[in-house]
Amino acid sequence: MAIEPMRAAAQTMLLDGIETRYYSAGTGETVVLLHNGHAGTPGEVASSLMWHGVFASFADRFHVVALDRLGQGRTANPAGPDAYGHDASAAHTLAFLKALGAGPFHLVGHDEGAFVAAQLAFEHPDLIASVTLVAANALTPGSDRRSIVLSDPVLPLLSPASLRWHYERASRSHLAVSDVWMDEATEIAGLGKTREAVRIMADEERHLRQQMGQWNARRAALHRRIHAEGLPCPTLIVWGFDDPIAPFENARYLMELLAVSQRDTELRIFNAAGHFPHWEQPAAFSRVVTGFVAQAKALAAATRARRSAKKAE
Repeated sequence: MAIEPMRAAAQTMLLDGIETRYYSAGTGETVVLLHNGHAGTPGEVASSLMWHGVFASFADRFHVVALDRLGQGRTANPAGPDAYGHDASAAHTLAFLKALGAGPFHLVGHDEGAFVAAQLAFEHPDLIASVTLVAANALTPGSDRRSIVLSDPVLPLLSPASLRWHYERASRSHLAVSDVWMDEATEIAGLGKTREAVRIMADEERHLRQQMGQWNARRAALHRRIHAEGLPCPTLIVWGFDDPIAPFENARYLMELLAVSQRDTELRIFNAAGHFPHWEQPAAFSRVVTGFVAQAKALAAATRARRSAKKAE
């Protein structure tokens, strides 16, 4: 799919003083797409236009909304340098969902976006109808090959050549990295606010405290709660068989963690796909995820009935 039809669906809203970019199309139950990454990453950029290959397919069946997360894409940076961590990003996403006012929502999150989706499902179960966790390496208890796969990057960082190298290394095939996405990534990388975020998060103490410290604490808490309770809504795990960043064994580890207490947990492994299965297998990705979302409402009702019966025992 060309990226222009999605660009035409662009809208903005002001959330706590933060100008927030999102893309909205279609009618029906609301599916919210949450891209990967976090503000201030020095070697890559991310935005909701990373979903451009599947956006139209989702809009054919649902009301689909793709959010530029806090400080990423064309959403403004946090209000101050002490608001660049995971917690601020999750709070911004929650504020966005509440502002949409069309819940409960089906969340589809990629990597760090999947982590936010799982966290919000626990903290605000009445808002979340289902979650789809795409290459959710930020959530899995398994290993992370990012530092190995992305070592010795092309310099200078955030240059077009360096960005292309980064995305190609994370994909099964370099053909997955489209020119339309590279044009978007290069434009985002050149924004003043992107460079400012990188400068702020280059402070090692701030990065360790705000991003890594908050993420590690929230992940440990999530793992304990997932094991004890399971996610409170139907859950789909989606992974690329050839993911160089997050080996597909990590999908099994995550499945083992989630399935203990949530019966309605499914796992789909896409062949010939790396860390961006929505890029490399867009038709299959759309078919599987929209099918899951379509049945999630009935699954959620069954889950609530089982849990109510268990509490009554």
